[in-house]
Amino acid sequence: MPEEKHMDYWMQLLRALMQKEESAHWLFLVMVFTAIFMLVVAFMALSARYFDPVRIRYKKTANRKVLLPLESENLSDQLLKYHPLYLPVNTSLLQRTATRLHYAGFHLKNNLLYYYAIKMLLTVLLPVGLVIVAMFIPVIKKSLVEGVLLALAIGYLGPSFILDKLISMRQKALKRSFPEFLDMIVICSEAGLGLDASIQRVAEELVIGHPELASELSLVIAETRAGLEREVALKRIVERTGLDDIKGLVATLTQSMKFGSSIAEALRIFSEDLRDKRTQAAENTAAKIGLKLIFPLGICLLPAFLLVVMGPVFVILKSL
Repeated sequence: MPEEKHMDYWMQLLRALMQKEESAHWLFLVMVFTAIFMLVVAFMALSARYFDPVRIRYKKTANRKVLLPLESENLSDQLLKYHPLYLPVNTSLLQRTATRLHYAGFHLKNNLLYYYAIKMLLTVLLPVGLVIVAMFIPVIKKSLVEGVLLALAIGYLGPSFILDKLISMRQKALKRSFPEFLDMIVICSEAGLGLDASIQRVAEELVIGHPELASELSLVIAETRAGLEREVALKRIVERTGLDDIKGLVATLTQSMKFGSSIAEALRIFSEDLRDKRTQAAENTAAKIGLKLIFPLGICLLPAFLLVVMGPVFVILKSL
């Protein structure tokens, strides 16, 4: 075996260096264990370097800040040249799509171009790819027309379906994080912080646990610092999220700032009202459970119950 020859070579070399065979054997074992230990340490160091979640998150943030603006500008310029080919003419449709993209968390101005460009590419490339695959797989040729129609439907409707799923997931995440945000901003307001300072403090605390809401709050602070009025910045977060809870909070804060009342007191009252609404919604859902269970119980358990009860009767009648 080649491995045994290598082992014998190293043992002979060690014996030549050391007169005692036992000492050479122990030295060889120490060298082997040292090499294994160094490999394990190197692997752990590489894992910590390249698989560290903090490092990965930092690299993504740095690349997004440095590389994406340059690339997106060049790509947007190319897409703008051919926008009559894929952008719809209907202005209301474009506005609804832009609103949906905001709800899904895509706030850049060029995202509308990217969305319709991806939609057009999928609508064209999926049927073409299916035709190319059918040239090499004869089985697909039998239902090529149906496959092309299905590919067209997937390419045209798929991006809209995925966008709806992203909107639903993001709004659920925002709803889960909203009670914690409300409690924290009430505490900050009662501690004497202003509204802007409270929002900034809460955004810093929610970065890890609830990044979606933290990013929206950071946008509010950035827009306020850029010179936008606070009421307008708060209304823009409603336009970006589309949640009734946030809409109610913004309306409460706007009225409080307009009439000069205490923001902490207004937030406390809104928090209590929101808890009452959530409690009532949970009670209504619990009250509907009995009615919703009638159909599955009747469909699943009633046939089994009748079989157990009436089965022996039919067996007896058949034996007679």
